[in-house]
Amino acid sequence: MKVDRPAIVAAAAKLDPKIRLVLLYGADDSASRDLADRFARQFDDAGNPLSVDVIPANELTKDPARLAAAAANVSMFGDRTLVRVDGADEDALAAVAALLDGAPGGNPVIVVAGNLKKGSKLLARVETDPACLAHVSYPPQARDAAAAVEEIARDVGLTPARGAARALFEACGGDRLVLRRELEKLALYLDATPAAPLSFDLGDLAAIGADFNDADFLAIGGLVSNGNVAAVDVALTHFGSGTGIAILRQVARRFWQLLDLRAAVDGGASPESIVKSARPPIHYTQYDATAAALVTWRTPMIRSALARLLATERAIKRSGGAGDVLATQLLLGLATQARGRR
Repeated sequence: MKVDRPAIVAAAAKLDPKIRLVLLYGADDSASRDLADRFARQFDDAGNPLSVDVIPANELTKDPARLAAAAANVSMFGDRTLVRVDGADEDALAAVAALLDGAPGGNPVIVVAGNLKKGSKLLARVETDPACLAHVSYPPQARDAAAAVEEIARDVGLTPARGAARALFEACGGDRLVLRRELEKLALYLDATPAAPLSFDLGDLAAIGADFNDADFLAIGGLVSNGNVAAVDVALTHFGSGTGIAILRQVARRFWQLLDLRAAVDGGASPESIVKSARPPIHYTQYDATAAALVTWRTPMIRSALARLLATERAIKRSGGAGDVLATQLLLGLATQARGRR
């Protein structure tokens, strides 16, 4: 069944249990992957590393039955798992047909494909099945700026003031994944949440752009994400009093970077190749450390770390709190967690 943007956004917020497969395709791959990430957030569980089962598209070509098997798999945690396939094309038809023509599986499937050609058999198979959803994403246009930014901003508790939406849209090249990352960082900076929304203007965009120092970010963020506990302890002693929030934001930026890169790794790419092709580029001296961090930190762990960083910043802002001690405890805790998985 083919659906429009409002319908797919609603499904991404709460998927009907009757839907077995969602096909996201079109020329705007960024928009498709952003929607897939939205679906995945329904299933994310820091306590369940198997909440999202990612299958590389090329593996379905070799073993079409694997998709149906994953959909029918029963989690040891007792919850439904989301099965996700990135980078699919017409070759996924056999796997999709095996899934839809077989016995109903308990786990929903998200398939992210490219710009399927007219007459696509894969698209026709999905569109004619009432237990499936299909949505096409077209390249972004300038006229889409306000709607695109407002839609994503609403998810994180933000409302753009006049002129801010278009400025951010143009700065991100209309890329919905980049837009989401920038808006999530802005929400963290402004302490906005869906329960306590705030507006942002051009001044806020300028502030967040100059709020972090790349050298400091790489130093403290890299030490934490790579589990260098002793080095983190030494580094924290060099920061003066009242810098806890600034340090947390620097570390958060590192984890946002890892979250972006990890999405590609979850799609089947190697950490080493992703690090070397990252945009914006990563300095060659950080290749090995970043690749190692991508092996250590899986997507649910990264999201959990980001949530803890935000919660700690809010705790520091509250009067009567323990202040920078909270930041120190969290950062040493995250570094210890990373060291334990090396």
